[in-house]
Amino acid sequence: MLENVGFTAAVTALTLLVVFLAWEMLVRRGRKRKRPVDPVAGLDEARLEAGERKASPIAEAIEERVKAILAGKGEAALVGVDFGTASDGSLEIWVGKERYTKVDEIPDERLRDAIRQAVEEFNR
Repeated sequence: MLENVGFTAAVTALTLLVVFLAWEMLVRRGRKRKRPVDPVAGLDEARLEAGERKASPIAEAIEERVKAILAGKGEAALVGVDFGTASDGSLEIWVGKERYTKVDEIPDERLRDAIRQAVEEFNR
């Protein structure tokens, strides 16, 4: 009877070890598959017009919507906005030769409003 207890304990310990190792392998495999999102992925596929800075596809889509909003309001002079992606992946908004990294830094309220509207529409 005592021999059966030792055998049962050994089988149980071995089973727990196998289950733990299988679980550890699955956890490690899951960690390898999760890659950080690349903010500039797909730049080559983005539609860039001549003279535009490279930007993520999302930034390009929002830029086009901003231009459409401004043109629809008869503010074609403000359409000279260009979104770009900095080397660190952050957004750059170019108005003429001026570069802005935050919407609130842009001095023209009409442009700020158009950008906010475009982002809100994009997020719907």
